[in-house]
Amino acid sequence: MTEKIVTVLTSLSDAALDAQCRDIIGQIENPLTTLSIVFFYDAGNLEEYLAYDKTLQEVCREYLGEDKPLVSFVAQAPVSGRLTAEVLSIKGAGEIECNGDYLLLNSTDGTELISQGIHFPEAGDVGEQSAKVFSRIREILDAEGFSPSDIVRQWNYIDHITQVNDGLQNYQMFNDARSAFYKDADWSGGYPAATGIGCSAGGVMVCVYAVKDSSAVSKPIDNPIQVPAHKYSGKVLEAGRQEVRTTPKFERARLLGDTVYVSGTASIKGENSEFSKDAKVQSEGLIDVVEHLVAPSNIGAGYSRFDFDIVRVYVKYPEDADTIAQCLEGHWKGVPMHFLIADICRPELLLELEGTGKVS
Repeated sequence: MTEKIVTVLTSLSDAALDAQCRDIIGQIENPLTTLSIVFFYDAGNLEEYLAYDKTLQEVCREYLGEDKPLVSFVAQAPVSGRLTAEVLSIKGAGEIECNGDYLLLNSTDGTELISQGIHFPEAGDVGEQSAKVFSRIREILDAEGFSPSDIVRQWNYIDHITQVNDGLQNYQMFNDARSAFYKDADWSGGYPAATGIGCSAGGVMVCVYAVKDSSAVSKPIDNPIQVPAHKYSGKVLEAGRQEVRTTPKFERARLLGDTVYVSGTASIKGENSEFSKDAKVQSEGLIDVVEHLVAPSNIGAGYSRFDFDIVRVYVKYPEDADTIAQCLEGHWKGVPMHFLIADICRPELLLELEGTGKVS
């Protein structure tokens, strides 16, 4: 695999959005090696989201060129209040092929596919948008000879994720569309690591990272104290359009080579949520869940150490942000973290964490 690094950058300016974007671009160490930028900023409605997305896309094209990087905008408010970005850069050798809304990395150890956020925010409700998003992802995969089962990591952003309209929950409609997209692939090697999280506007957006023809070990990682999400019972699933409600198709984490992709994780034991309304209690519960998941002995035989490279934390209520940050930063000292305000996939959950790390 090509060697890559993710850097979190926050605007040092409180100016207009375009100026904040230019400030972040100015902080990028080497723009020529940048593959993808995912921006995070609040948007109050679809009109505002589309305007912000257009601004960010135009500024990036102006300063970084037409071909790359991929640019995505997620409507989640950074706790700092200023525009924040995750910048993915390539460190090792690899041939980059840009193809509009995705790119390929070709190296001596296979081909990697990275998409920008695929979204059609004006294409109907969450179910209709999800179907269109997955149709586009299927076109991309088919064009490059990938299968859905080659997806290693997936990010799923769902506008007002727990909202229910006419008896149908947004997240369940998304999960039903994902299941339909996945149904014909061979999943004997496990599902992708994935995050399903809320956003304040912009509809449904999905980003994927897929790998084929690689010699690197790729395997799912279960959590010994959690039920795999794809095996949830019907009692924790909400109403969708399907007669049989489908489960969230993802693994708790996934190993690729020496990299561990930790999925969106909350304080869930078995398949049941931690219902405490105390953010410190839920933070401590989440730490326990994650530590069981990334314990070297749980990842695989022969490993003795796991270290996070980066952590992204979703916080439901802004007033809990300081408590959550103190708890998590105090536990994972020195790990780069950033905190975003976002709705979680179950109404009772106060926070969720995802991350990437290395095992040795």
